Amino acid sequence: MNETLSQPDISIVATVYNSAEIVDQLVIRIKSSIEPLKLDYEIILVDDGSRDNSSQRIEQLSLVTPNVKGLILSRNFGQQIAMSAGIAYAQGKYILIMDGDLQNPPEAIPILYHKIQEGNDIVYAVSHQRNNIVDKLSSFIFWGFLTKIMNVNIVRSQLMMRIMTFQVSQLYLNYPERIRTIAAITNDIGMKYSTINIQNEKRSSGKSNYNTIKRLNLAIDVLIDLSNNPLNILFYSGIIAMFATIITGGGYLYSYFNHDALPGFTTLVMLNLLFGSINLLSLGILARYLANIYTEVKRRPLFHVRKKFNISEHIN
Repeated sequence: MNETLSQPDISIVATVYNSAEIVDQLVIRIKSSIEPLKLDYEIILVDDGSRDNSSQRIEQLSLVTPNVKGLILSRNFGQQIAMSAGIAYAQGKYILIMDGDLQNPPEAIPILYHKIQEGNDIVYAVSHQRNNIVDKLSSFIFWGFLTKIMNVNIVRSQLMMRIMTFQVSQLYLNYPERIRTIAAITNDIGMKYSTINIQNEKRSSGKSNYNTIKRLNLAIDVLIDLSNNPLNILFYSGIIAMFATIITGGGYLYSYFNHDALPGFTTLVMLNLLFGSINLLSLGILARYLANIYTEVKRRPLFHVRKKFNISEHIN
């Protein structure tokens, strides 16, 4: 899309999934946060195949508020792809993305907007606040593992909420992968960035759509997207295990021939468990890489749109 005089100053893109009871509140809080800035804006709500009446609420809001635009996907594609769909339809000079469950506070929108005006290409919202102690601990372990052990240079504790220039959004859309994570792609794009600390909130009603398994899967996808180090670790682990086996075997042979000692049952069990676990972990990592490769080579469409409200055509 070429920039035109009618291009909004900012697009706010939020994904919605089974959140009919808070969609109205989401729009109200976004509008109350953005309108004092005196900007021409649009709010794009992307329904990711909700099973409740979220799409109906989005349609009703779009009928009474032209600034509110609705994108109803044909099924549940997952938040990363749903957000990508919203970015594809966003027209603003700046594009701000956020969770639609009000855990990313809309009141941070002006802070992000002013920060990107300082000459940044992208501004990340970061927070150490999580829903519960399990989420907080798993987040701490993941970011520490990713940055310290895997040596990935990435913004730690980043939320979905961030603002980017239109140029960055177009670079983002150039990434064709189907197994996509916004954190990995924006990290790969680079550009000049900054961060702001915000207080992430707990969902006001209902429960979070991200359970521990979904968070783990997302973490694995981010790691695979950003680094080949897991494969390198498997290779070096194999070498270390081979030398450990040679040394241990040599020690037992020496003991057997010089001290007439029988190999211990406990030692054999422990060694079997150790190397069995290593083999299973290695196969699991390799299988995940292969599964992602298989998904990519099929080259299926990223998403399908069932309905659009206040959006006339696909513009990117």
